[in-house]
Order: sequence, then structure tokens, then C-alpha cells
Amino acid sequence: MNVLAVGAHWDDIEIGCALSLQRLRGRGAKLFGAVLTDSDYVVAADGHMRESAAARAEGLRVFEKLGVQHARTTVLPNLSMRYDQRVMQELEAIVEDHCIDMVFTHWFGDHNTDHAATWEISRVAFRRVGNLLQYQSNAYFDNVSSFVSHLYFGFTEEQYQWKKSLLAMHETEWGYREARWKREIFDRERFWGFQAGSDYAESFMISRLRDTGSFGLFPAR
Repeated sequence: MNVLAVGAHWDDIEIGCALSLQRLRGRGAKLFGAVLTDSDYVVAADGHMRESAAARAEGLRVFEKLGVQHARTTVLPNLSMRYDQRVMQELEAIVEDHCIDMVFTHWFGDHNTDHAATWEISRVAFRRVGNLLQYQSNAYFDNVSSFVSHLYFGFTEEQYQWKKSLLAMHETEWGYREARWKREIFDRERFWGFQAGSDYAESFMISRLRDTGSFGLFPAR
């Protein structure tokens, strides 16, 4: 099984599906990751900035720890992404070249403009991929477009600590966002764990899901 995870920024994939990727890798999957922007931004009011070189270096170290092979695409500018046919075709080529069976990408209802554009690119690029799952990264949404959990991957407290350690490797963001991530991500995934009957869980909306038995997503009955 070959799995591709797509994120708008360096850290989106880890937030959305890091532990699920690790579980699939443990079941023999080969992992690929594509990040579509340079992830560069400045918050002048807080004196915070994230430079593209640092974001990439931190992200590649996390990919290495996760066992994810970086699948390169044309890098788009952060904060101003739009649907890009060239990148869509590059993602199509990654699917073809690596025989991708499953894709994780941003949830369609995310209000972050880069996340939303990544979904619009993904829904076209991966139209022929049999297994397409949407994850929620940072919480940009309203009550009109609500994320609905269709599929949970449950994890223990110990396993979840490893996810926290991955996010902490994004040192630039961790120092700025740790308190927010605890409320926005860790508490959310603890609640998902409660719903799934485990300590924590990562949750996904299903666009398509088929042939799950062939790669061990669920135990055989």
C-alpha cells in the first residue's frame, strides 16, 4: 500500500494525520508527503515570523522521523493560494508514479484559504484514487460547514505523546502556538478518543473508501 498525505503548510500533515500515517506504515505502507506552500508568514502584532527555509528544514526532519518521503511539487506562496492546474497535474503524476492507493488531504469546509485551495486542487488531482480521506488541521470553520467524523484511528496516551513530540519539532511554531494547539488540537483529539473508545483519536471525513481489507485498515472478521 502506498499512501500520500497532502498539506498546505509544513505541520498540517502532522496535525491532521501523523499517528494514522505511523499506524499504516507499521502495517507495511510506504508513505509520501507533499506540502504545497512555502509556509512563510509574519504576525507583526506579536513579533512572530516563520521563514520558509526554517519551516522546510523543520518539516523535513519531522518527515524523516515519520518515515515519509517528500514528494516535491511547485511551491506556492503562503496566504494567497489559489487553484493551480500545474500543481494539480504534479499531484496527479505523484499518484501515477508511486501507485498511490490512499490520500489524506485537507477537509473541504476549512476556512483557511490555503487549506481550502489545497482541497480544491486535491479533489481534482485525486479523482481516480479509490481511498480519499479529509482531515481537520487547525480549527478554521463555522456552524454552516461542520466537520463530521466518519472514521476514527484510536491511540493510547503514550502513542499520543509521540505526536506531541513531532509537533514540538516545528520549533518556530511550537514556541508560538503551543498553548493554542493544546486547546485546539489535543483537547479535540482527546474528545474524539472518547467517542472512539480510546485515549485519543485522529478523525477523518470520507470522500471515498474502498478495498480496506486488502491493506489491513480494519481487522478481518
